[in-house]
Amino acid sequence: MNNYSTIGKNEGPHCLADLVPAGMFVGTSLILCHGGRFLYGLREPRPEGERLVAELTGIGGGVEAEDETIAAGALREGQEEMGCAVRLLPAAETVIVHGPGRLDRLALVGSEPPAAVVFRRYRTPPHQPWHERNQGEACLVVYLAELAGPPRPAMELPALIWLTPAQLVETARRDVPLATLLARGAELLADHTRPLPGGLWLRLTDSQEALVLALAEDAQPFYEALAVC
Repeated sequence: MNNYSTIGKNEGPHCLADLVPAGMFVGTSLILCHGGRFLYGLREPRPEGERLVAELTGIGGGVEAEDETIAAGALREGQEEMGCAVRLLPAAETVIVHGPGRLDRLALVGSEPPAAVVFRRYRTPPHQPWHERNQGEACLVVYLAELAGPPRPAMELPALIWLTPAQLVETARRDVPLATLLARGAELLADHTRPLPGGLWLRLTDSQEALVLALAEDAQPFYEALAVC
């Protein structure tokens, strides 16, 4: 099933600036693929009831005043959060996520068109990025990128993890034990000075969680197609 629509067919070319609302928080995220798997960061674990949960996040963060462009912010965040540079890869089409099942796609003009532009709410209940209980709205620009060096945990991320498309989709929909993911082929890159506790559960969050949930049954094919680009 293809749950996209196409907007702007007769409106002429669009650029990224046309899609980013003035006054809304703007952040970035990187889809980093190597060998058919995708790289994510683990935030500091925290207790939730009887579980200890670490949120998974795409490498990225808020665009800052010093960033000349949104793409420059994505490159800066890659260096800060992994200790290595990245190269952005232009996407032939950009998926625009407005909400669950509400998607468009556009071929953007300009340099370094992103893979997705995701509108979501933040600080919502787990796995519900458009829940009415939230603390605002955000526009996240998601770039396809490749590593230009070996990644390592840095700053606020005590570990990085490589996930398959199926694992990525699973952690967007529900919390999954880290041990289960590792047993199924995920690869953990940990900071040995900050060991992770046992019994940890992982949960995808932020823009790529919203992208997966909006894509629904198209999510795994979407990431599998990116994995062979």
